[in-house]
Amino acid sequence: MKLNGKTVKAKAKVHRNPLFADEHYTGSEPAWDTTRASEMSNDQFDHFLRQSFYYYNYFYSQKDCKKYVAEWMKNPEYKFTKDDIRAFMRSPEKALTPTACGLVMANRRGMPFRGRHLDYITDNIRAAINEAEPEVTETVRGEVYKPTIQDRLNEKTNELLGQLEGQYDELTTDKKFAFKTYDFLVANNVPQSQLTKYEEVFQSKFDELKLAFEKHDDQLVEGYKHLRLVDFKRYFAYIDQTLTDIEQYRGIKKATKKVRVKRAVSKEKVVSRLKYAKEDKGLKLVSVNPADIVGAQELWVYNTKTRKLGKYIAADQYQPLSVKGTSIINFSESKSTSKTLRKPEEKLREFAKAGKIEIRKFMDNIKATETKLNGRISKDIILLKTA
Repeated sequence: MKLNGKTVKAKAKVHRNPLFADEHYTGSEPAWDTTRASEMSNDQFDHFLRQSFYYYNYFYSQKDCKKYVAEWMKNPEYKFTKDDIRAFMRSPEKALTPTACGLVMANRRGMPFRGRHLDYITDNIRAAINEAEPEVTETVRGEVYKPTIQDRLNEKTNELLGQLEGQYDELTTDKKFAFKTYDFLVANNVPQSQLTKYEEVFQSKFDELKLAFEKHDDQLVEGYKHLRLVDFKRYFAYIDQTLTDIEQYRGIKKATKKVRVKRAVSKEKVVSRLKYAKEDKGLKLVSVNPADIVGAQELWVYNTKTRKLGKYIAADQYQPLSVKGTSIINFSESKSTSKTLRKPEEKLREFAKAGKIEIRKFMDNIKATETKLNGRISKDIILLKTA
């Protein structure tokens, strides 16, 4: 062979040693001619893609592929950041589907992406990143980051989900498979708050399996082609039972959950937003402590602007008066009334001197039109008396 006018001896082609012993039976790792593949019909392309899927599904697990996928993510064309790659490496091994692994591995060997390939891989990697465990090496203000309770809970959940998915993978190999998800949840005391994550994982598996079984997604059909009809039935039955077990476990958790006793709010906090007149120097009136309203059966008020004397009466003895925001609550709308005083100074002095018996008929002895109270307390209202 001549190169630039000089004769160059061609080097003998070196045959690659098989990477795996079984390559003697399966063939070596498929290599793609990118230019030729770009011109292939869909049927031809899918034929070669099936060969790649078969090879990678046979020899590689998601864990094996992970480092290759991380290397693939470094290509600037795919717009993954260094933080994305680190998070992806912390994600659960099963977060990446065999189909996504196969596509990335085949692309490394020259396969050009077609159709939805790149979107499928990107979405799958992003989903895996979302499941990543928190990075414990980052520092905040020079201090080593310490995982929060929620971080530890998520870490435990990811660990247990990994164990469940490991059981899921044994369905086709263990003919005496008798694993019970309910017993697993009970044994690990899985918190009720985390059960939705378990449901999402297995619902996602069910949806993916259904697409493959009903042949609605060519990539998934290829990824699951090693499953027989009986295998599909076992997977569907197991997922259905798992989701039932999760719901049953949730019901038990709800039934046995301790009812949280709500701490009683202090009277001072209940009336903290109440706006009222603390005093009226002209009439020599001073408001009582508004906290005394909470639990009272009666409240007398005087509006210095409208000259109305009012009396709030509780709805009943078991539901005394209280305050919400700037208003009185739990009062009887029919019995709580007010009347305008013609001579406020004189009537209020009588009110101040009145005993228990006299005060009961005090409102009846005022000759004025009666109006209903609405519960609102303003800065013009003096809180005269509670009982």
